[in-house]
Amino acid sequence: MLKPNRGRSVVQVLLGVTLLVGTVTARESAHGCPAEGVSYGVSLKQAAEHVLHVDAVTRKPAAAFQLPVWNALYQVRDFAVNVNHVKAFEGLPAWLCNGCDTRDARTEKRDKTTWNLSSSGDHPCITFSYDITTDDPGIFGSSLDSQHGYFNWAQILVYRPDQRNAPVSIRLLDVPHEWRVRDGGVFGSRSAEELAYIVAAAPSYDRLVDTPALLGKLHETSFEQDGATYNVVIDTSEADLKPLQGILQKITAATVEWMQDRPYKEYTFLYLVAHGSGSGGMEHAYSAAIDVSTEYLRRDVLNVAEISAHEFFHAWNVKRIRPQSLEPVDYTREQFSRSLWFSEGLTCTVADIIQMRAGLSDEKRSLAHLASVIAGLQSHSARQSQSVEESSLDTWFDPYPSYRQPERSISYYAKGEILGFLIDLEMRRLTNGRRCLRDLFQYMNRRYAQQGRFFKDSEGVRLALEDLTGNDFRNFFARYISGTDELPYDRFFDYVGLTLTHHQSEQAYAGFTTSRTPGRPTAIVRVDENSAAFRLHLVPGDVILEVDGKAITGDFNQVLQKRNPRTQVHLKINSSGEIRELDLQLGARKIDQYQFEDFSEITPAIRSRRSAFLRGEAEAGAR
Repeated sequence: MLKPNRGRSVVQVLLGVTLLVGTVTARESAHGCPAEGVSYGVSLKQAAEHVLHVDAVTRKPAAAFQLPVWNALYQVRDFAVNVNHVKAFEGLPAWLCNGCDTRDARTEKRDKTTWNLSSSGDHPCITFSYDITTDDPGIFGSSLDSQHGYFNWAQILVYRPDQRNAPVSIRLLDVPHEWRVRDGGVFGSRSAEELAYIVAAAPSYDRLVDTPALLGKLHETSFEQDGATYNVVIDTSEADLKPLQGILQKITAATVEWMQDRPYKEYTFLYLVAHGSGSGGMEHAYSAAIDVSTEYLRRDVLNVAEISAHEFFHAWNVKRIRPQSLEPVDYTREQFSRSLWFSEGLTCTVADIIQMRAGLSDEKRSLAHLASVIAGLQSHSARQSQSVEESSLDTWFDPYPSYRQPERSISYYAKGEILGFLIDLEMRRLTNGRRCLRDLFQYMNRRYAQQGRFFKDSEGVRLALEDLTGNDFRNFFARYISGTDELPYDRFFDYVGLTLTHHQSEQAYAGFTTSRTPGRPTAIVRVDENSAAFRLHLVPGDVILEVDGKAITGDFNQVLQKRNPRTQVHLKINSSGEIRELDLQLGARKIDQYQFEDFSEITPAIRSRRSAFLRGEAEAGAR
């Protein structure tokens, strides 16, 4: 434990950020005023009311402060709507200089998220002060109550547009004495006692906001692997971390070996339990934040393997192998990209491969999962009208229920995941098994991530494939990525002795369709007028809270798959603020189901090919 050194500052460098002990950071002048950038003080005194108090201290002249309009999700969420009691003054707040004189300064709101500052005094420093409500549980939001806190800093902290790349520092104030803070490298792991005198610093605002913090009575463990430290943190004492740690050890080892690279010395997995929807994850350069449910953990810890593998691989794909369209980040408006099919969809592909390599999945399970993803895509008629690039661009429409209808849009996650496997198979076919998806990601990592460069969206991926295989991929991209041609599954999977079949089966039908966007509850988007649901006056916008007494922790359709047609379920609904409980008689409908089947005769060579394909590695003896 670091103790305050009254005579001089004590500095500890960690993952590109700095911890400074004392009341004045190394970048602050004798006045306590930062030489550049912003020093933040964040008070948790009003935790029970979900309110944080923020002081943003900077050197004059400071023309303006802004708060981002989006973060974590590709959705404009206007975080400034939660800001209240704005004021500014010349001088330092009490936590930096207790008893020092201050003088009121002028603030003028320029637009919904920007405040102009002006002052006429001679103090070198100006402080921008405000309260902000944090009551959006889950890893895509920020929340604070008397039991815990989770902070996505871009949703809380303003920045100076003219100094976004300057160093920043942050101090947490009034932290309950039994709490700890855990993040991916700004604070690290600190007790409330340590936080009383520690100022954490980051090289830029962008680095700080890429490091969310979890606070409360945390349960954590860590492990060492090939020279790196991995931390596993969960905000409940009810979970047994040993099985989870065992899975993560396999995932991290398999991924690092597959990439032949490790771009960090320390990495942190943050798991939030029972505070959000129960599913979803968010990637960061040195950490991942994942919503899980205690039911999932209790039933089978393998339930979190897929999402953990997905978010972990984002440490390469998205955080470092990054499209030019997402750089630099524009916090003031939507930031459009055509390549989310690659950044997110192919991350799903790799997560499947990593689970195979880690021994957490097998051929049967992997192929069944892929068939279910294909079934999901094929059930959306919009696949014939919206390309996967257009789906990437249109992700900003996700909050609108009408957009999420199967005749209106497809998922770039789902089609991107499928395309990842098809690209892999095409690489193998063109190179006689010498090249595969692993080569593509190692190439992108060497050429872009390790050189601090960004790739040119879909074109950059295409050029990499052409360089690796010596073949032209323009037709492939024009038909399946920029275009909406039907994916010829059998033509691709023939290479590994598989054919895709489909048949119809009867499934329970609730009489309505739902949509679930990460960070948002499961909501009804359409009701069939000839259904029992319509007769019970269910309407679009109603939120499903529980089914048969259990909270919805995943896709409602997955819940329905476990129910028999023409049986009854008990629903708890939030209808425009009114909580309703009702018994719903399920109907039945025909759905298309897909599955992979072997060729009638499978040679040892084809079986070896398939094994290499599912494990994401070059084929044995390929030349």
